[in-house]
Amino acid sequence: MLTRRKYLLGLAWVVAIFVIPLPFIQTLSAGLPAIYSSEKMAIIFGLIAYSWMLLAIYIGTKPKWLDRLIGLPSAYMLHGILSIAAIVLAYLHKIGSPSGGLIKLTGDWAFDLFVGLAIYSLVFMAGWLTSRVKPLAMLKKQLSKKIFKHEVSVWIHKLNLVATVLVFIHVMLISYIRAIAPFMFAFYLYSAFVLIAYLISVRPDRGVGAVLANNVEISPRVQELSLQLTKPIDTKAGDFVFLSFPKIAKMKEPHPFSVVSAPNQNREMVLAIRGDGDFTKNLATVEPGAEALVNGGYGLYQTTIDNVKPTHMIIIAGGIGVVPMLSIVDANPDIDTTFFYNAHAQNNLLYPEKFARWEQRDNFTDYQQVGRFDDETILNTVPRDLSKLVVLVGGPAPMGRHWVKLFSQLGLNSGQIYYEEFSW
Repeated sequence: MLTRRKYLLGLAWVVAIFVIPLPFIQTLSAGLPAIYSSEKMAIIFGLIAYSWMLLAIYIGTKPKWLDRLIGLPSAYMLHGILSIAAIVLAYLHKIGSPSGGLIKLTGDWAFDLFVGLAIYSLVFMAGWLTSRVKPLAMLKKQLSKKIFKHEVSVWIHKLNLVATVLVFIHVMLISYIRAIAPFMFAFYLYSAFVLIAYLISVRPDRGVGAVLANNVEISPRVQELSLQLTKPIDTKAGDFVFLSFPKIAKMKEPHPFSVVSAPNQNREMVLAIRGDGDFTKNLATVEPGAEALVNGGYGLYQTTIDNVKPTHMIIIAGGIGVVPMLSIVDANPDIDTTFFYNAHAQNNLLYPEKFARWEQRDNFTDYQQVGRFDDETILNTVPRDLSKLVVLVGGPAPMGRHWVKLFSQLGLNSGQIYYEEFSW
């Protein structure tokens, strides 16, 4: 039996691949002049590619409703794969429907831009891929240090918008396509919807305003930020938010971070962030009083719990991956919880005071150590009745995938296991 999340993810793929391009295919097929019938398939390939590119741009706006359905990491993977597939179809369109003049020029420019950006993005933007292919991960690490930093990659990635506009112009220049009124209605509607969504997403004031109330180092390379929000924000336990500092150079682009605690009644939000890249390393220099923007929340940890309604919860956290789990434990005190937490060094084990408080509960057990846990240690704590068990994992990608695979083999369905992969 399909789990709810697996069903929704499958449904998202079906809608993306088949449903969204359907109005283009139907209206074009009905109105295309017979003289162009030999090019019909190639034209359809081009229109499907355009619809997928529009969808990829829309996913890039981080719609919250989509995150709550399938999770932003899965949505980004959909974004990446559709973009690559769109380039393949664009190539088939290019060779199957020859053109000339400005029509050819705009099409060629768009295609070349898409290909170049796809190659770049596969190394620097597609974390779902680089985290699985070590040579790409090593190349990304080396080149990102001095040249292609995150902020640079974000701006380069925005050239996809230029390429999409070129495709729009390319279509508008074709007179026999413009003559198909139903098709043009769908074409304008899709394009306008995505344009409006994008413009809303890049508003300078998008998100909730906040002031940095406190900024302290709680462990080597880990800063705890306390933010005072100007108004409530919709977050759940285990969520992450996008944080930016609009008035600080090189910190204006939003970056995702998990919350230590969701906003309380005083609208205070706490984040714990490890300094890995330029943005996160610069956080140590940001003084209290700095203005920030917070956009969120995103995430499916608490949604997974709400769907399963477990009586027992196993949490496995490695390093900074413990952060989203802290609010999960606080928000679900009635669930029997077994918590495994490891780090590279003793002083990297965060928030000992929280664990000391939770250990006072009759239904909470934790294991903390330096170095990874072996499989047997964790599997020996699994209850006999798996139907009401949920497993939540946070940490590096290889670790997360390992435990997801192991518990799947044990018999848990995909709706009972959740790992939120921070790989963008």
